[in-house]
Amino acid sequence: MKLISQVYSLDLRVFRWINRGFNHPWLDQFFNLLADGRFWVPILLGMALVLLLTGKNRVKSWVILTFFSVAIGDPLICNPLKHLVDRPRPFEAVEGVRDVSPGSGENRWQPAVRISGIPEKEVQHGRSFPSSHVANATAAAMSARLVWGSSLRWPWVFVSMAALGRIYTGDHYPTDVLASIPLSMLYTWLIARLLDILWKRVGPKFLPKPYSRMKSLFSHP
Repeated sequence: MKLISQVYSLDLRVFRWINRGFNHPWLDQFFNLLADGRFWVPILLGMALVLLLTGKNRVKSWVILTFFSVAIGDPLICNPLKHLVDRPRPFEAVEGVRDVSPGSGENRWQPAVRISGIPEKEVQHGRSFPSSHVANATAAAMSARLVWGSSLRWPWVFVSMAALGRIYTGDHYPTDVLASIPLSMLYTWLIARLLDILWKRVGPKFLPKPYSRMKSLFSHP
């Protein structure tokens, strides 16, 4: 119990340092937009479609692996874990948290900032662990690693930005985002391996022309 208490204490100190330590209206706007799924989902789906139609083999592999890793990992792994762990978000359970969220109505693009008060009652259904935003960003970066190799490192910058942003906006503790990264790496690897096996069995029979150009989802000339 003492170790758990020490870990939580450190977790909370790091959280407060990021959440309240370097605030700025530009950062509020940036991290608010970065986490806005209603803004990014249509853009990313459109980009994925264009890349599937026009991209080279490696790009197509990356899009396929990322799509399935997110489509499976988010609703079937991350979401059940959120319900199982039921950890309240920081702004729900801790006093003085700076909660940055989209504005209401037409002011959605202007982030609303509030400071949480003393929790009046225990949160029944917390959704802090794991972070789906960080897990999805990790799935994209891990898929890129599987396709292009470990030398491709810049996608992990976006994972770091997603992790920092979720703490900055008051939605997750540092332990939430740190645990989400290896979790997503693991299930992304498993999903990718299963997809590659499936492709090698189905491709030659039903999609011989694409298969002749792309015999594996991992490495192509």
